[in-house]
Amino acid sequence: MDAEVADPAPGPAFAAGPSAARPSAERRAQIHHALGEVHRLTIVDALRLSDRSPTELADLTELGSNLVAFHLDVLEEAGVIARHASEGDARRRYVTLRADVLAALHGLPAIRADDVVFVCTRNSARSQLAAALWQRRTGCVARSAGHDPAPEVHHLARAVARGHGLDLDAVQPQGFAALGDGVPDLVVSVCDRSREAGIPIPAPTLHWSVPDPVTRDLPAFHDAYRQLDERIAALAAARETAA
Repeated sequence: MDAEVADPAPGPAFAAGPSAARPSAERRAQIHHALGEVHRLTIVDALRLSDRSPTELADLTELGSNLVAFHLDVLEEAGVIARHASEGDARRRYVTLRADVLAALHGLPAIRADDVVFVCTRNSARSQLAAALWQRRTGCVARSAGHDPAPEVHHLARAVARGHGLDLDAVQPQGFAALGDGVPDLVVSVCDRSREAGIPIPAPTLHWSVPDPVTRDLPAFHDAYRQLDERIAALAAARETAA
């Protein structure tokens, strides 16, 4: 089940991360013009903390697929969203809110997220980085798991983490059974394949469609870290709003 977030509460701009500078007045005007329609605003609200497929957005807006596609075209043309194919099922597409759009919006969604589990297929890079980032930012103990755990954390994930003051040397990939019977507040999949395989935990879920760096090179690990850092900052801000 997808996580439900409360209506945005009054507050400062909801920045995606420490590096998300507030857009120019011209850019903010472009964004707000694109959001001047109730269904497009509903779509953007749904994307603040989680990537979603067009089918999921159709369910949320109660619109037909053609109308959803029209609104997504408008939002993409305005640079509000990006669409890309899944790394798992290439027939599926995910919609992502652009980081500068988050910085242009006011009000914070609220979500309970004291106990969070981060999930990717091999539990060897993205989910390990996300858990370490979450623990550092919030002080909460974070856990991670995978459908098919690798023998060890990828050496480039360890290196990138070390470069940012995080230590992954002592952690090992694990499956869902290692999490025990307790149900977390929230599960965040950071891998398209894991999302599509189904998460065997009866908890609210979010999805972050972060490309798998393991099949690429060191710059891909740095990019995955950057994306996760921005999203962790956004989720932590939403958690603070709910407190």
